[in-house]
Amino acid sequence: MLAIVLSLGSAACYGVSNFIGPQLARRHALVTVLLVSQVAALLACLAYLLAAGSSGLTGRETALAALAGAGNAGGLIGFYKAAELGPLSIAAPIGALGAIVPAVWGIATGDRLPALEVVGLVLAITGAALVARRADDPDETARYVDPRASVVWAVASAIAFGVFLTALPPASESGRALALLDARLVLVALIALWAGRRLAQVRLNGSAGTLAIPGLLLVAGTLLYTFALDHGELSVVAVLGSLFPLFTVGLSVALLDDRLSREQTIGVVAAFSGIALIAAA
Repeated sequence: MLAIVLSLGSAACYGVSNFIGPQLARRHALVTVLLVSQVAALLACLAYLLAAGSSGLTGRETALAALAGAGNAGGLIGFYKAAELGPLSIAAPIGALGAIVPAVWGIATGDRLPALEVVGLVLAITGAALVARRADDPDETARYVDPRASVVWAVASAIAFGVFLTALPPASESGRALALLDARLVLVALIALWAGRRLAQVRLNGSAGTLAIPGLLLVAGTLLYTFALDHGELSVVAVLGSLFPLFTVGLSVALLDDRLSREQTIGVVAAFSGIALIAAA
């Protein structure tokens, strides 16, 4: 029971963060939201390392932690851009398809996929294709900047997050806390590099506490997920932890009045089902 509660808590943290972050980016410069939230997350990881302690990482693990941080940075930037250009109800399920990347890596390195995972991959890809299809709706065009470009950014985000999901577990073998901190250091550095001269746009004006929330939720979600693995089977934890887009999409439909066509609704269901099957395989 504890593993189930922790896994659902992880999904909720990720899902709520993915909803709140883009909303803050509509009122503040995107670079401000990303940088402040991730600096707050970095400080949280440092506090976790000081509290929990960690042994040193090997050179290979350090490199993998850096790769995980790079993937996380690309995933965050891509997701925020997707949410800036189009509806969250579309960006979230597509972005969640990053779970496919570890499966593809396994195939490339000689793994044989079980039948359940093959079905999951087909469902996820088909669902993403259906979700990406949008009818020519004048109201939709008026509400969002560029829904088609949003899909492209969401796909890029999924690939980058997939790199993060693939690299972080082996990076954490010797020390979970230190691997998380190293990955977050690279993430913050890359976001600052991406921002470049736009760092001059960073304005807090007493809003630092609010802007920190998405980053802190992401760290909390990661920790809850790893703690859940200490108390339950990976197959169960992975299935429940992969449900985070449900929270994002649910909030966007309930609070932002996002609308899905019947075809897109089928695509969302197929994508979520595929993700669950991939995680359960």
